[in-house]
Amino acid sequence: MIDLNGIAESMFNVTLQRQKNGANISTNPLAMLKHCATEVVEATDAYVCYIKDSTGDKYDSVSSELADIIACTLITSDCLGIDIEKALRKCYEKNKARAEGLVTSFRKKPEEIK
Repeated sequence: MIDLNGIAESMFNVTLQRQKNGANISTNPLAMLKHCATEVVEATDAYVCYIKDSTGDKYDSVSSELADIIACTLITSDCLGIDIEKALRKCYEKNKARAEGLVTSFRKKPEEIK
C-alpha cells in the first residue's frame, strides 16, 4: 500500500525547497487548487492529443499531467492537514454505496436546507 500522507508531506517539503531555489510556486491552498485546475486543463489537452495520435509520447504526456494533478492534491491536503488516505477511503465508500444503489445523493437539495 502507498503511504499517501507521507508522500503528501514529502511533496510539500519539495515545494518549499523549490521556493527557496527561486521557483514561483505557492503552498497557499487556494493558489495550489488554482494550479491544480490548470493541470486539469493541461491533462485534458494532452488527452485530446492522445486520442488523435496514440503514440507513446502522447501517453506519457497524459500520465505526466495526471501525476501533476495528484501532486497538487497531495500538497494541498498536507497544507490543510487533511488525512488524504482517510478522505480517499470515505470517497470510495460513498461512491461504492452509490454504485450499489444504497444512496443516491449525499448532498442536500437547496429546498432541504433551512
